[in-house]
Amino acid sequence: MKTINLLFVLSLFVFASCETADYVDTPQTDDLSLVSSSDDGRIDDDPIESRFTFTAFVNGSYFRAQDFQVIETGEQLIIEGAKSGNTIVLEMPLDIISGDYTFGASVVSIDNFSAGVSINGESQLVTQGSLTVLDHLADTGNISGTFKFQTRDFEITRGEFKIYY
Repeated sequence: MKTINLLFVLSLFVFASCETADYVDTPQTDDLSLVSSSDDGRIDDDPIESRFTFTAFVNGSYFRAQDFQVIETGEQLIIEGAKSGNTIVLEMPLDIISGDYTFGASVVSIDNFSAGVSINGESQLVTQGSLTVLDHLADTGNISGTFKFQTRDFEITRGEFKIYY
């Protein structure tokens, strides 16, 4: 009987000490924190800490930008996420509104859209891609959305951004 009671107490201890996280099938939330594999995402416990988010998978490897740069040039908005010398750049019209956009060299594209990567010293522009703007409030300077695109050697998938500029 002591063995059963001891096992019961130990199991309660083990289950009580496990950390839990909220998982989503497709991380399309403004509060996306990290993605540990291409199949799972975790929702942030503190959305204030994730005020700037720029993530993607580059040829299946997870990329989470540590540095951000947003440039307003005339009628263009350029968003750049960088980590360890590697960058992903998105370029779009400054007055872009929520919606889905297709762009690239192999698509009859809408003007003023572009994207590119610089990975391990290799810089390439988009050949085909798409961008979904979920929200853009130019007067408060925030934009969020998702993206995916291909270059000659790189496939960028499950890209997400939430930027304040």
